[in-house]
Amino acid sequence: MEVFQLVNLVVAGVKIAAKHIQLRLVLSDSQLIARAKGGDDDAFGEIVKRYQGFVYRQAWGYLQNDEAAKDATQDVFVTAYEAVAYLRNDSALRQWLYRICRNHCLNIIRRADIERRSRSEAPHKAQPDLPLRVALREMISTLDDRYREVIILRYYQDLTYDEIAQILDIPVTTVKVRLFRAKNKLKKMLGESS
Repeated sequence: MEVFQLVNLVVAGVKIAAKHIQLRLVLSDSQLIARAKGGDDDAFGEIVKRYQGFVYRQAWGYLQNDEAAKDATQDVFVTAYEAVAYLRNDSALRQWLYRICRNHCLNIIRRADIERRSRSEAPHKAQPDLPLRVALREMISTLDDRYREVIILRYYQDLTYDEIAQILDIPVTTVKVRLFRAKNKLKKMLGESS
């Protein structure tokens, strides 16, 4: 009887290992999503493994803080897990995760802005002795969301105009116009601060 139980345990272990190998090597994103929609937690776990680095890099680009980016990455995947059943276009997983991440990070930035404003009535101005990068980052954070996100995507994430357009679901010409306006706003702010 012990040999039979041992054989069953080995077979069960091989089946589990085979399932994990199949998930990692064979299944496309669409297949993983279909399985995740069906309640397969291992499939969603594989989605997390494939995209956690991508989501972390996007979150860091917005938040510029390692711990905040790690926390945001976890929150993004919790949101994605809860909403995976609603994902309509299974081939757009990367863009969907990016949008969840972007919205989450923008909410964090908005909350931080509100807290900062509530702590002091006078807006914080960069002091002249601070490095230009810090001052520029502060100025970028004051831009409207539509301008801030194209600046971050283009210059901090190094995405092309086409990639930005696809992620934001706007035409390429709109991306170019927003970048042009954002850069002009930054130039004016830099001129006023010098």
